[in-house]
Amino acid sequence: MTIDQQWGDMMDETEFGYPPQTETVEGDIKKIISYEDRDEKVCKVTRYYKLTKLKVAKPIAERKKWRKFGDCATDVSGINPANSMVGDAVFLTLATKKEQQDNKDDDVAEKMAKLKASGQGMVVCRICKGPHWTKQCPYKDTLGVALDVQQGNEEANSVKPPTRAPGAYVPPSIRKGEPADSQTRQRDENPTIRVSNLAEETCEKDLQDLFKPFGPVSRIYLAKDKNTGISKGFAYITYNRRESAESALQTLHRFRYGHLILQVEWAKPSGS
Repeated sequence: MTIDQQWGDMMDETEFGYPPQTETVEGDIKKIISYEDRDEKVCKVTRYYKLTKLKVAKPIAERKKWRKFGDCATDVSGINPANSMVGDAVFLTLATKKEQQDNKDDDVAEKMAKLKASGQGMVVCRICKGPHWTKQCPYKDTLGVALDVQQGNEEANSVKPPTRAPGAYVPPSIRKGEPADSQTRQRDENPTIRVSNLAEETCEKDLQDLFKPFGPVSRIYLAKDKNTGISKGFAYITYNRRESAESALQTLHRFRYGHLILQVEWAKPSGS
């Protein structure tokens, strides 16, 4: 845009007004000459535009054919800079939740790659020992609680029992080599726990996802109605190791699962 302030191009505003705006097109260049009042001076303003062809949507093309009105009723086709202003194009790109999660995963993978290349070692989760940070562990709500309980049990087991005087009476339940009671013997032989207060829509897969993080599961029995196939609200989970069953019992007893509070206890023998 160039501004020419030669007085020979000015007109007497009080008698004739400003000269009309003129447009000339030479190839793909449009030249527009107009007169404006700037700082109490009449200036001749020359603007140059480069013409480009842009393919737009059909509704936009139809809208360009509308008849002008008001102060623009006598204007030619196109934009009149004297009374219109065109802003810069703004392009808005909305990202979906999946794209945001993918970007987050890419950032985590990039950080881990940099850490590995630096020679400082791989990141190891304190809960599941996986190659990720502890705060991003998918088993944080289940194994994390179990880890705290296990650490508490280890601290409790580290306390030595009080020594007894020679010849003192020792109850049979705590004598060396004797089981505490029949229930303890049953637990050692068959580490099975009973979980109740389950929702009707619970299935075996849900129980697998809930109890498998504590250890290998050998069998899951979900009680269902014979006619409808809906869960009766309780199930039995058998582990390969007693330690796994104890950890699941201590962690998931009174655990909020969905909108219900689970009740977990040792399964009673069949004959009782």
